[in-house]
Amino acid sequence: MHLPFDGAISRYFEDDAPSQVRKAIQHADKDDILAENFPYSERMKTKSYEADMDVVQRELVRLQADVKETGKRIVVVFEGRDAAG
Repeated sequence: MHLPFDGAISRYFEDDAPSQVRKAIQHADKDDILAENFPYSERMKTKSYEADMDVVQRELVRLQADVKETGKRIVVVFEGRDAAG
């Protein structure tokens, strides 16, 4: 199956991203923050993060149940390459 955006991020990184961006990404570790002030000025406390995640995960379960029950069609967009968290 061919998806219209399949590989678009990798192509941008390889062909169009500024060399400074490519270099920063290539040399970064998975836990590195490339810009200290983006997207937040400080790291979230674990308890707050877990409480917030609990709320949004419950909302996702409600959405899933509604979609199953009604047959609605939805589009879900995740920010970031891996949509972690």
